[in-house]
Amino acid sequence: MKSNEITPAQMHELLKRNVFSDIDLERIASMDADQRRELKVSQIDKMLGKASADALGWYISRFVDDDNQRRAENPLYDEEDTPLVAWYLEVLELSYNLYFHEVFCLDLLAPGLEMDTVDQRQQFTIDNQQLMDWLRQTPYRRVSAMVARIIMLVEYDKVVGHNDAVQDYYAEHCSTGEFDPQDENKADTFTNNAIDALTEMKHHAEQGRQLGLSDEQIRVVDMLWSWVPHDYPEAYVETAKEVIEVVDRALPAKTVIRSRKGFRMFYDQLIPQLMQVIEKHDVPVDFTDRYNLTVGYMYDWLFAKYLGGIVLDE
Repeated sequence: MKSNEITPAQMHELLKRNVFSDIDLERIASMDADQRRELKVSQIDKMLGKASADALGWYISRFVDDDNQRRAENPLYDEEDTPLVAWYLEVLELSYNLYFHEVFCLDLLAPGLEMDTVDQRQQFTIDNQQLMDWLRQTPYRRVSAMVARIIMLVEYDKVVGHNDAVQDYYAEHCSTGEFDPQDENKADTFTNNAIDALTEMKHHAEQGRQLGLSDEQIRVVDMLWSWVPHDYPEAYVETAKEVIEVVDRALPAKTVIRSRKGFRMFYDQLIPQLMQVIEKHDVPVDFTDRYNLTVGYMYDWLFAKYLGGIVLDE
């Protein structure tokens, strides 16, 4: 053995001393699957709460590198069939996904949370009622916040480029950039804020659909109102429908190659027509204000409409 190599016994002791000092590791061999999972989640929660260092990141780095490849120098991989090392690797799998905000099999958290869907990302949604209940009820508030953060990131991905007003609402009410799982109270606040924001936007979308609106019509009403939620005033709904009709008629043929210069011409020619529609319905939009949210949202929406799936010719 090289002088700088660590023995399995030394690695066990290192893990015990730094992250598992409060449990009897020997009893893991006699635990059933549910007990092992419960211990796993509780220990990850404690690692997230350690004030002295990034304990969860430290633990992950003992086993895998930055590319999530096994570290050959970790001697415990030679013992992965043993109950204790198998449990270490179970902790690693969930830890890695939480730490790097990646979706995962929800059975790693608790039984019964999985939804019947091919796309694993769709399990991290407000529609997964069992998961929402778990977020509210689990005593492991730091882990709950980490899961809530993944849900919010999935939701952000769904609305980016599809509804700027909803995107801004999420940023205002549950910013994933302002996140501190170490403080249990802050973690709990983040989870509650995430659930509230997701619930609010679900109800907002449902209200629009009850009025017979498509996702695009909801987006344009939100754009015209410049904030969400709202009660879909009739004037805004009628304006949104007419605005979409005007834009769709003005779009170039699918065979036309798009360019940024072409979009600028398209935008400049279209805005006066849209202003007429908006003014006709007495919807207040100040097109002279460069910081007006509606104008900014409209620019992004029109650009997405203009691209139309055609590769942009820069």
